[in-house]
Amino acid sequence: MHKPELILRHKMFDRVCHWFVVATGIFTFLTGFSFFYPSFQWLGLIAGTPELARALHPIAGLLMCLPLMVMLARYYHHNKWEKGDLTWMLAIKDVMLENEDKIPPIGHYNPGQKVLFRTFVITSIVLTITGIMMWQPYFTPFFSTVSVQWAILLHAVCAVIMLIFVIVHFWMATWVEGSVAGMLYGYVSKAWCKKHHPNMLNDESHSEK
Repeated sequence: MHKPELILRHKMFDRVCHWFVVATGIFTFLTGFSFFYPSFQWLGLIAGTPELARALHPIAGLLMCLPLMVMLARYYHHNKWEKGDLTWMLAIKDVMLENEDKIPPIGHYNPGQKVLFRTFVITSIVLTITGIMMWQPYFTPFFSTVSVQWAILLHAVCAVIMLIFVIVHFWMATWVEGSVAGMLYGYVSKAWCKKHHPNMLNDESHSEK
């Protein structure tokens, strides 16, 4: 049986960062929602006790955002806007219906993923800064009460926005067969590239296995 040619899509370092962010992100979101919404206080039990959840939440938040920003910096060159991106977005109906012959060829990431990329960059930076401002008793005393109140509001808003886009990211990854395997093992088939990201084949940074 012919073995399909494989293309490197995600390097080991990026895959480790990704799954580490997933693990710490789950803990961070669950404990965070237990603070902001009384109906979800029981989510804090993931840490054992509400007190422990409050102590570990900011640490987990840093462990989520910092590796995420490192990974995003490494993926920056794949997420620059390109000539065919607007045409791809205008053809979103054909994208959803998988009419490949009507979709402009794209590279490592499609425009929808590039929007996700920029959202994660902005929200992770805001969450880190506001989270430090809210971190009692270590950093909060250095800021005014009004500043901390704004930080709490921005932190909550960005957390909800990030969660929404995480759900979209999860849906996109599971909708396109082979995407999750690419993040697990690093490689995708050449046929997968030709169908979903044909311009990847012209990128010399992707070596074949």
